[in-house]
This record gives sequence, structure tokens and C-alpha cells, in this order.
Amino acid sequence: MKLKYIPVYTADFEGQIDFYTQKLGFKITGTMTFYEGRESTVIQSDKLNVALLVTNNDSNSDKSNIIINTADCLNDYHVLRTAGVFFCKSPAYLPAGLAAEFLDPAGNKFMLLEERNYNEQ
Repeated sequence: MKLKYIPVYTADFEGQIDFYTQKLGFKITGTMTFYEGRESTVIQSDKLNVALLVTNNDSNSDKSNIIINTADCLNDYHVLRTAGVFFCKSPAYLPAGLAAEFLDPAGNKFMLLEERNYNEQ
């Protein structure tokens, strides 16, 4: 098994699509109908082996927490900040590695994580 899709909910569908395509470099690859007959737009990045399903949700109560693995957290942090992404947490060391967090326009939380094993001998 492998992870293939992550749902991302939004009340501002067009703004959300613009954020992912213009700031994060995703491409629209199609549409699918999943939960409760709601149509989702499938977006993918050449750098990730998983697709996001952007779904209109007027209640705005569903939020996603998405962890993106990176080989260089500091570099990706600066690239995304330059593109206009607002980070709610600057890069900091966690037990799992170096991480930074940002929110998309709908409030879904993303963590850039450069995994590190601090217990290596």
C-alpha cells in the first residue's frame, strides 16, 4: 500500500487552487468525486508522490495537517517565503528533525520536515 491522495478542504475554491498552482507549483491533473458526492480537483507536484484533492467545503470545519518531507528545510523555506507563502512557524529543531509550518488560505496546516536521526552514533 501507499498513500496516494490527501483531501484539502476550502471555502474559497479558486483562491485555494491559485495558492497551490502559483505559489507551490502544483498542476491540475483532473477531477474526482469522493466523499458525499463532492467533486474534488486533483492537483499534483512533480516533486511529490501524492496528490491533493481540493474540495469546496462551505462549513470550513474540516482542516488537513500535511507533512511534506524535504531534503533541505531551510532552502525550501526561503524559496516558499520568496513566493509569498506566509509561515506561522519558522524553521526549528524538533525531535523528528528540522521543521517549518505554514497555512494555506483555507487554514490547512503544512509542515516542511527535514527528517534527522539525532540518535545516530
